[in-house]
Amino acid sequence: MNKLVLFGASIALSAGMLSAQSKHEKVVYHDSNVQSGDLTLKGEDAVSTAEYLKFKIKVDNKSNDIIIYKPEESMVKINGKDFAPKEKWISVKPIDSDHKVVDIKGTGMRENEFTFQVEGLYKVNPDDKPIAAEDFQLPASQNGFKAGNFTCNMLDLKKETDETKVKFECVYTGDKIGIIHTNRAAVRLPDGTEIANNRVKAGFEVLQKGDSQKFNLVWKRMEGGKATDMQKIKLAIIWRNTFVESEAVKVPGGTLTFKIDESKSK
Repeated sequence: MNKLVLFGASIALSAGMLSAQSKHEKVVYHDSNVQSGDLTLKGEDAVSTAEYLKFKIKVDNKSNDIIIYKPEESMVKINGKDFAPKEKWISVKPIDSDHKVVDIKGTGMRENEFTFQVEGLYKVNPDDKPIAAEDFQLPASQNGFKAGNFTCNMLDLKKETDETKVKFECVYTGDKIGIIHTNRAAVRLPDGTEIANNRVKAGFEVLQKGDSQKFNLVWKRMEGGKATDMQKIKLAIIWRNTFVESEAVKVPGGTLTFKIDESKSK
């Protein structure tokens, strides 16, 4: 008799579990966040069905370093299974934030809770090792130049009275992290005067081995009449630590726990 009671209770429990699973074809989760040093890691907008799990991982960077996040080193743990994301890495500038959407395909994803172990976080000093580069003459005697592990080519030049605009493409071939500070380059006039380019905001591009980056340098009309007529005079771009190479140093991550939001699940 007791066995029959237990058997019936087991069937009822199983039926209850099945009905709970079928009740929410799409599970919505509460956001989650964790602090790790100068970083705040946030998991947002998480949803799952039986076949996929999708959420946004956001990195708030309060440090003076660049933070690189490589999602493939993290791990989703759900329904007793582990899944590594395949998304491309992102770089987060100092005192800034950025995010990446993680999209996992599989089976048995429709669970009430899952965790995301955030690993693959690295800090990079944006001013670690400046690379010297020779002055680049305008008009150009040659279109290409090298600066350490950066190989650069001029793609376009507009040299007029009112504006000089130069477009470059650089490839980084080193084994560390390459950084191009696009606002640092200046031009030198024939009289020795140096003029900063019009990209006055602090800005830089972060490259790993094999990456390429296109960027523009711009100088607007200068005072001084014919002596500063950019169409007629020779100019020399001086790079002023535009190119930097830096080590990526791993930093601790954290674990985000996502729990079902019953009010939004369907």
